[in-house]
Order: sequence, then structure tokens, then C-alpha cells
Amino acid sequence: MRDVEGAHRRRSFRLGFRQRSPLVLVAAAALAAAALFGAQALLFGGGLTLVQEGRLLRITHDDYVHVSVRVQELNKEPPQTRTVYLFGGSGTMECFVSEASLGAAISREAGEPVRVVSLAAHQQSMAMTLALVDNLPPGPATLAIGLAPIRVTGSPGRDAQMLSGHTLLVRSPRLAQLGPRYFGRTVPVTGQIPGIFDYVGTYLKERAATGKLWGTPIEYETHYYPWGAKGHTQLGKRRNVLYVLQKDVILYRKHADYNFAMLEEILKLAEERGFDVVLYDQPLNASAAGPDWNGVVPAYQKRARELAARYGVPYPRIEVDLTDHDFADLFHLLAPARLKWQPEMARRLASALTGPDVAMAPPPLATRPDAAPR
Repeated sequence: MRDVEGAHRRRSFRLGFRQRSPLVLVAAAALAAAALFGAQALLFGGGLTLVQEGRLLRITHDDYVHVSVRVQELNKEPPQTRTVYLFGGSGTMECFVSEASLGAAISREAGEPVRVVSLAAHQQSMAMTLALVDNLPPGPATLAIGLAPIRVTGSPGRDAQMLSGHTLLVRSPRLAQLGPRYFGRTVPVTGQIPGIFDYVGTYLKERAATGKLWGTPIEYETHYYPWGAKGHTQLGKRRNVLYVLQKDVILYRKHADYNFAMLEEILKLAEERGFDVVLYDQPLNASAAGPDWNGVVPAYQKRARELAARYGVPYPRIEVDLTDHDFADLFHLLAPARLKWQPEMARRLASALTGPDVAMAPPPLATRPDAAPR
């Protein structure tokens, strides 16, 4: 008798999928939509902290998931001491040894306890930095914002995808407010659901490609060049120089105004939130590419210096004697070089914490007038 009843229930369940009644289809669609929007609210409203980060990562260098999880963790347990948040691209990720060691170095120099939290990520744009700052918890904080060619050459088209939940698993009201002005679009009616589908799709694809079973934890790698890693040969670096410089000049002329508008929005938001800001230059391999980067470096330093002066933001110059052998390529320090860069970085960040008058902007670099971007 039970077998007959069970078979009847299963048959009725299967028949439900063949149901063509409009009311049934509408009800099913409403339930599906409710489930999706519920998942969106959970995922972007702190739900990432309910799962071990390693189970959410697609690859070991899943920077965007990592920083998305970090900001939710920070809101769940806000720091109790002054915190220096590091923002920037992978050049920032490779310029310090660890959060703990940099925090200890800044604390010694500043004479007060300081915690360091890195929210840097591969190819992080200024708009991505803005979205992350928009999600920081209240409290005494300094936003250390790294500058480099990659930080001022990104396109608004890529950043616009964040409105629909792509790239970062964070929701930024400030970025949504700026969307019509800078991206010509608003947050879609589907919210961040497209980003969720994109994340799930890439999660399944990347886990399958790397042989990591779905749901099993993997360890996030904080450095692309850990101890023992070797960089490109000197010849290999120079083969790439002309292409990189030519591309950066073109992209800087095309997108610099947009990226500096995003940087100014970060400064405005920091002012509203009561956060301090310090700008700094990420290390660049001047030995291979030249100190002026075909005019791009002095061009963005000049604009950053003017913006910093307008908002009363320190822009210290981190001076470290680096050679071609210290770099893996044109942008990333090798592990031994991080030991050279970090102490000076700590001193300059500490000086920005203790007094704005001692942390001045770097002087302009020499450049050829005919090569300088405009």
C-alpha cells in the first residue's frame, strides 16, 4: 500500500513539471524569483561569512572573492584599534611581507598600535577601491591608496559590471549613485543576480579545471611571487617594455579623467566617513622601463599631487634603492625585495598617521614633453 502511495506522489510530482496552466507557471516563477533574491540578499548581506572562505574560492589567487569576504568579516567584527587598509593592484600585494609584519613596523614607527588589513587585488581599479571603502565598518581608519599605471588606465566599461554584481561580491550604494553619470546605467532590476550566476559558473569551471572538488577548501595565496619564486629574465622583461609603455600611454589619455574622478569620489567618501587617506606609489621597475614610463608616471603623479593638496591628503614618496633584479617583471617585487621596501613603506605610512605636514607629495619626475600624456 505504501509503495502504491509513494508511486502516486512521484507521478504527481513529475506531472507538475508538465503543467501548462498560467497560474501554476506564474507561481513557480514567483517562487524561483523569491529564491534568487533571497540568495542575493544573503550573499551580499553578510552571508559569505557563513561559509569557510576556502570553500568559496575558485582558485588559490581568487583576490576578488577574498576581499569580498574580508569586508563582510570586518563588518561582523569591526577592528578595535586604528586600522590601515591597503588598496591597490597586485603591485601592492607584492610590496609588503605580511599584514602582521607591516602592522608591527608601522606601530613601532607611530608609537601606537596599528593593524594592517590588505584589500588589494589583482588589477584593482579605482572604482573597485571605492566599492570596498563603501563597505568598510566605522572606526579609526587610514586608507592607504596605491598608485600605478594600471590604477589610472582602467576602463569604465569594466567597472560598470559591478552594478550587476560582477567582479566583486559586494553591493556599493555610492557606486550605484554614480552609475548614471559615469557608466550611463543604473543597477538593473535583477540587482546582483547576474553576478551570482557568473560567480557560480566560473566556480564550477575553475574548480573542474584545477581538479579541486566543489565545496572542498583551498588556501588563498597572498603572494603571486612567494619565497623561492623567480621572475622573468632581464631580456624577457625588456621584450615587453615597448608594448606596455605604448599601451599605457594610449589608455591613460583615454581613461585618466575617469579614474581620477573615481579617486576624488574615494576622497569625498572618506571625508564623509571620517577616514584618513594617504596616497603612495606602488613600486615600478624603472631600471627596465625608465623612470617616467613614457610620461605616464609624472602625469598621474602631478594630478594626484594636486588632488591630494586640495583635500589635505598626504602623498609621501617611498624611496628605496631597487634594481631590475628586485622585480619579477615590470610591476611586482620578488620576496627578498619586499624586505627592502616594507620598512620604508612603514615609516612613510607612520609619518602620515602622526602628522600630515611631514608626508609631502613626491616631486615630479623628468619626462620628454613630446611623450607626456595629456
